[in-house]
Amino acid sequence: SVLQSIPLNIQFRRALVGPRWDTWLHLVRRLMEINLSDANDTISWKLTGSGVFTVKSMYMDLINTGDIPRSGHIWKIKVPLKIKVFM
Repeated sequence: SVLQSIPLNIQFRRALVGPRWDTWLHLVRRLMEINLSDANDTISWKLTGSGVFTVKSMYMDLINTGDIPRSGHIWKIKVPLKIKVFM
């Protein structure tokens, strides 16, 4: 109900000026785009077509974002179990 009134029914203890005012306006613009409903919430993993989380999709995203070297040989390294536990 707070965001339904114009102007917004919000009061601050201190005046918002400068960058804080700009940040507030940016937040309000983003919130206005959100439509809430009484339906049940759902979670969808956007990295797969089915919306279901898979470890493969997570690793492929990590590799493709450049955070991990693109060479796939690191995933095929044979590591003794004693060492693998601590990795």
